[in-house]
Amino acid sequence: MQTPKTQPPAQFSNVLIATDFSPASEAAFRAALLVCEVARAKLTILNVFEYTAAAPPEAGGQLIDWEVFLAQARKSLDELDQQAMKAGLESEAVLCGGVAHMAIMDTIEDRKIDLAILGTNAVHGFERLVFGSTAESVLRKAPCPVLTVGPRAASAIAVTDPAGPVVFATDFHVATIPAIGYAASFCRLAGSPLHCLHVLPRTLEDAAQSHVVPQIATEALQQVVRESGTAMDPPVCAVTYGSEVSNAIVGYARQHHASLIVLGVREASFAASHIPAHIAYRVIAEANCPVLTVAFATHRHASLAAACI
Repeated sequence: MQTPKTQPPAQFSNVLIATDFSPASEAAFRAALLVCEVARAKLTILNVFEYTAAAPPEAGGQLIDWEVFLAQARKSLDELDQQAMKAGLESEAVLCGGVAHMAIMDTIEDRKIDLAILGTNAVHGFERLVFGSTAESVLRKAPCPVLTVGPRAASAIAVTDPAGPVVFATDFHVATIPAIGYAASFCRLAGSPLHCLHVLPRTLEDAAQSHVVPQIATEALQQVVRESGTAMDPPVCAVTYGSEVSNAIVGYARQHHASLIVLGVREASFAASHIPAHIAYRVIAEANCPVLTVAFATHRHASLAAACI
């Protein structure tokens, strides 16, 4: 198996938190403060103003006074900006109009953002996020890694041990393996251990020669670490079983009190290799810790680094 070599890790210098002032976004903002404090990064706080007129009077509705909502959005942004400055961070509040996912992507490009942070709340069987197509588009197409704080992680942000292990889950797809570089960088900044995880089908657990397959998978994980060029203490290379991959990843992370889950995903379909696309959404929805997704085009091998909460 050949794995792409990772490049030397780079520090985050520009972090973006996209907020709609919802409870999910509030939790993501707390995570953003932690990231910036550790990475000594500048924080951009973005709100995309999407209010339009309500139902016309003839339909029994009233026109929304968008200027009132605009003023409220500006006030809320200023309050977040003040919180960031009180935490000793360099920050800037940005209010813009337009389509949310397009405005977020434009901000990432224009401001050379190294990490985007979103708060999410899963609906419809975990396969959609609170931002709907906005979150899906950002997670799948962002040129930088995206840290998502799901509904279960939101309540745990304040109590999560930042030194808990970082869990890098992989199915060995060559396009997603470079995400290990981000996981290793998180570990270095937080002083936390790295766990590399692969999930095997439950049907293999009781099969004859059942010890052979996990041994091979463990050796493959060790090879991924060696060929990635990550300079750190030897990670834990673990194999677990599960009929549902997302449940197995989340279960392992909970058992080991992980501070972060890292997933490399394919840019085109937002799927972890051959795994159905909803796996990443389910991990985000169910995990008790934030989830870092790194989208890679299947025709190239990009590798970047990350900072840690």
